[in-house]
Amino acid sequence: MSRFGPDPQAFFDFVYTETPPWDIGGPQPAMSDLLARYPPTGPILDVGCGSGDLAIFLAQRGYQVVGIDFVKAAIAAAQSKRDSLPPATARLLRFQVADALQPSHLQQQFGSVVDSGFFHLLSPAQSDRFVDELASTIKPGGWYYLHAFAVEFPYPNMPRQVHADELQSRFTPDKGWRIQDIQPAEFLSRVAPPVPAICACIERTAPTAPAVS
Repeated sequence: MSRFGPDPQAFFDFVYTETPPWDIGGPQPAMSDLLARYPPTGPILDVGCGSGDLAIFLAQRGYQVVGIDFVKAAIAAAQSKRDSLPPATARLLRFQVADALQPSHLQQQFGSVVDSGFFHLLSPAQSDRFVDELASTIKPGGWYYLHAFAVEFPYPNMPRQVHADELQSRFTPDKGWRIQDIQPAEFLSRVAPPVPAICACIERTAPTAPAVS
């Protein structure tokens, strides 16, 4: 069951009839700091890219980036921003309407996946599926960058809390992951004080082979 009612598509379509509160006009500072500490490998997939600010930030640094979101209005806004960029930057960017919960449907592997505010929208069952999808989407030696809420709010239609214990239990060596870093952070919005958040950089490795008896 979605945290955003029986029709999450309709919920987020409605949110994007105006500027959403998380659209701050640039990448979240905590995510840009994480990427500076652990430079990504391209090409990069931005899951739940919204209006494209993080993808544009990365393209401006020379990375090839694909941004996906299931909200048509968000992708239209991202494409409009792309069209106003210098051609050398714009050609590094592709935005498309797609389900970020199923990046394997793109039929492309990426050196890195950036996730600024997507994972914390998922239920536990959806999170299980998403981690499996990441495993087939990220090239061995590639990176997953996570930025999510680290607090639970007692209101409907809000992201959930993501904590270090959950990440350590989901991204395990036997499943082909190595956690490089988990740090406290903040998540900014246009309409409220900063929210406690978590940032993580996680490497995709090869799954650990079972011991031979």
